[in-house]
Amino acid sequence: MSATATNSEKIKLRLHYWDCRGRAQAFRYMLEDIAYTNKNVDYKEDFEQISTTTTIWPEHKADKTISGSFRTLPVLHWNDEHVFGQTLTIAHLVARKFNLYGKVTSSVTDPVLLEAYLNGVANCAYLDVIVNVCMCLWNTPDIENKTSAEYYPIIGVKDKLDALNTLLKESSTSFFYDQTEPTIADYFAFEAYLVARDIHSVFLPEDCQALVKLEQVMKERPALARYFQNNQLIKLFTASPSEQEYLEKISKIK
Repeated sequence: MSATATNSEKIKLRLHYWDCRGRAQAFRYMLEDIAYTNKNVDYKEDFEQISTTTTIWPEHKADKTISGSFRTLPVLHWNDEHVFGQTLTIAHLVARKFNLYGKVTSSVTDPVLLEAYLNGVANCAYLDVIVNVCMCLWNTPDIENKTSAEYYPIIGVKDKLDALNTLLKESSTSFFYDQTEPTIADYFAFEAYLVARDIHSVFLPEDCQALVKLEQVMKERPALARYFQNNQLIKLFTASPSEQEYLEKISKIK
């Protein structure tokens, strides 16, 4: 049995997540691109309202058909039959089914090794950048106090973005590991750079040129160009009650 979806196979995908950018944004981009290029895919997103976290969500959390096996979001409903949870699991599933693990090259000739390399980029972008940036909106560190313990995640984010930028510069193309089309790695690195930049430049390393180029080429893709033109990118980053106040505060710091 093929590990990838065929063009004749009708696939219904429903992503269920909070009405914020959060942890799901990278594979939102993946799913938008997939639905655009695969006409057999019916993709929509259903939102759980952050405003109902203390009212409706406890009931939904207890319902396995809504919150999946792990009682958390995001979840991906596949053909009204399967419910998959956990961000990286969903991303890996989608990448395997829709050929987002790239093609072997002269430098990486084994597809399993290539998949591991690409997963490394995606995992770094997600766990070390996206998650830590979002946690800063909950922990509200003083971005001017570089000696505080709360500043350490900011240093970590900057370091990992520098590592991703350096790795991307080694590629002969605009995408990681000499790929001619974006892979799971590029979608996650794209969002990692965007979310860090959109919150504050304190998260960014001195050299971001490869990541800037990645942003440009990703936003030129028809599905993503439409996504941004239609203002589908949600402005709210997390469910943190202090997010707006914190963003306003740090926006005044250069």
